[in-house]
Amino acid sequence: MRKKLRCWWIFALAGTALLTAALFTSGLLSTILALVGAASLWSIIEFFYQKKRVEKGWFPKNPKRQK
Repeated sequence: MRKKLRCWWIFALAGTALLTAALFTSGLLSTILALVGAASLWSIIEFFYQKKRVEKGWFPKNPKRQK
C-alpha cells in the first residue's frame, strides 16, 4: 500500500511566501528569507526522492515509528 505525501504543499506555500517576502525586504533579512524559502522548496524534492528510496529498499522504514 502506497502512502501519499500530504505535507509538501505546506513547504510550497512557506517557500513561496518567504521568497516573496525576500523581494520586499533588504539587507541581511532579505538574504535569510531567501535562503530559508529556497530550502523549503528544495525540501519538496527531497521528500519525493526519500519516498522513492524507501520504496526501493535502500533505506527501510523505521519499525519503531508510530503511525
